[in-house]
This record gives sequence, C-alpha cells and structure tokens, in this order.
Amino acid sequence: MRLTTSLLLVFCATQAVAVEVWIDRPSGLEYVYGKVEILATVVSEENVSGVEIWVDGDRLGELVEPPYNVTVDVGYDNTVHEFKAVARSSTGKTATARVVTPVLEVDDVVDIELQQLYVTVTQFNRRVLDLQRNEFRILDDGDRQEMVTFERGDVPLAAVLLLDCSLSMMGERLDAALNGARVFIDGMEELDEAMVMLFSDRLLRQTQFSGDQSELGGALTDVEATGGTAINDHLFTALSKLEARQGRRVVVLFSDGADVHSVLDMEEVLRKARLSQALIYWIHLPEAGDEDGAPSYTSAWRNIEGNKLQFRQLREAVRESGGRVHPLESLDQMDEAFAGILAELREQYVLGYYPTVAQGDGSWHAIKVRVKKSGLDVRTRGGYLDY
Repeated sequence: MRLTTSLLLVFCATQAVAVEVWIDRPSGLEYVYGKVEILATVVSEENVSGVEIWVDGDRLGELVEPPYNVTVDVGYDNTVHEFKAVARSSTGKTATARVVTPVLEVDDVVDIELQQLYVTVTQFNRRVLDLQRNEFRILDDGDRQEMVTFERGDVPLAAVLLLDCSLSMMGERLDAALNGARVFIDGMEELDEAMVMLFSDRLLRQTQFSGDQSELGGALTDVEATGGTAINDHLFTALSKLEARQGRRVVVLFSDGADVHSVLDMEEVLRKARLSQALIYWIHLPEAGDEDGAPSYTSAWRNIEGNKLQFRQLREAVRESGGRVHPLESLDQMDEAFAGILAELREQYVLGYYPTVAQGDGSWHAIKVRVKKSGLDVRTRGGYLDY
C-alpha cells in the first residue's frame, strides 16, 4: 500500500509583512475522513478582524478571535479535500492559506470494506464514556487489527422505526408504541435521518428517509391495527433500505415477536443481518411462552417448534448485530425504551478497521472487541460474512 501526498500551501497578501496566515491542522500529509479539526494561525502587524474558513469551496463562516479553529465533518469518501483560511486585518489587508489533503492510493486494486463497529461499554449496567482510543483492541478471527477510525458517538443516525401494527397490537399497545416512536423522533439531531415503516402481514405505511421531525411524526397519526404479523419480511426490507444510507444504521423493531405470515424464513433474514453493518434493537412485548421466552403457537407456515426457532433466530440476529432485546414489563416503559435506545446510540464508541485477511469467500469472521480495564462489559456485532 502506498500513501501518495499532495500538499499545497499558498500565501498571498497585499503586503507580505502586514498579515500572514497558515493552516496547522490538517497537515496535508495524510488523507482525512469524518470529523476534521481545522486550526489556523495568524501573524499580523495590525489587529485581525476575522478569519474565514472554507472547505471544498464552501464557506463555513468567519472566526473573529483566536484560537481560529473549527471542526467539520467531511464524510468517509476517499477523495481530495481543500481547506482554506482567509485572514483579514482591520485595514482590509488579507492573506490566504490552503491545504489540499490527498487520497489514499494502493498499487493494486483491492476492494476491502471498512468494518465499522458500534461499541457499547457498560459497568454495572451504566455506560462507560471515558475510554480512550488506545484502550481498545479489535480481534478479527483472533487476529489483532489496526484501528483506523475512532469516534465517540458523533456519527449521525440513519434509523428505520419498524412498528408492528397487527391486530395483536390493538389498543393501548399500539398507542404506546406510536408515542414511543415520537419520543425517538423528537430526540433526533440535525444530521440524523429516519424512516417510519408500519407493518402487519403487509406494509401499511412507509415514509422516505428524512430528518424532518414533523413529517416523520405525521406518519404516526391515524394508525389502526389490522391483519396478521410478518416480521421476517419487513425486517429484511428494513435492512435492505439501510444499505445505501450513510452513518450509524439502525433498525428499531417493536413487536411481540410472533411471526405468522412471513414468506421469508428467519434464516434468510439472519444472513441479511450478517451482511449488514446495521444494529437491530427489538422492543419486545413478551407473551406467555416456555422457559426461554419463545411463544408456543402454530401458523400456516410452521408448527410450534418451527415458530420457536424463528423467535430464537430473531433474538440471535439482534444479538449478533450489536443491538439488544428490550423486553417490556409494562406499557408504561415504552417511552423510556425508545429514549434509552437513542441515548445508547449517542454514547457508543465507533471503531473502524480494514481486515488484514479478506478472502471474499463468504466465510464468517468473528469479531471481538476488548478493553484494557477489567470489569467492563463490551457489546458490539458478533462478526460479518466475508464477500
């Protein structure tokens, strides 16, 4: 692998000694991605009235006093970025500095996908939020991996709110779920986006991905419970919808888990989930079942044991994704469940790495994330299929 550099620094001023500016960060010696801090330094014989910051031709704004720094999200595309600082003195003299960061180039074309891990760390059921990059270890099939990205919950969300509106959800159950989804939507931030999918044995209502909270909330009005339940079909669809989205992809499923009408087998959904980097959270309304919580019922497609297997595989898909099952003891906990999931997503660590061994043979790679401190519980997705 070869990192090619392209560094361009330009200084121009009406009088060279009157005002000068340069960009300390980024350096221009390595490619950048995600959130990038821009730091400019100004030396002037006169008072400095302001420093304009530009990124890729767009003006971010003007800083009127030091330190002249700002953070911007440039995304994760492997592309050239131009950073520019324009300093202006009180008499109108100006100076400009530019830094152009390079792309990462390789001698051979190897398509290796960045594996992005959303990691929840807890101790005594409370999230631990003060860990540093060097305290994490990533193992891919037991092999230590080099971490190339590290964030603390700053990655925007792309969420599908997947709500079971079948007849088994009629009345207070559905009302509570709709209110809980509103709590999630109200907690979204500027760069977040979500899609609302309401389903029974068919798709009842669906929005586009949007950050418009009023639009998303409007999809939760005048909803009536109807029909049977097809979790597998619609969870598969939700995971498919997320494939083209950027950011932290997540499905928040609300259902009792009793699938009776899906054409797809849960084994197919589990495979889809293993190919995806999306987290799955399941707000579960438990029904009377056997010792492991799987309900006992027959359906047109499966017998009792077959339906229990579907239930267990759904739980496995949730666990492998790095999400969790949130069983409700009462409907009064619904708002807290949706809000708790959103809070957890905000407080995750985001680790990224390129696997050192990628065969493209469809094999399963088990992922483990460890931390130096003892006594901490670490949860992330269980692995991925190597394609």
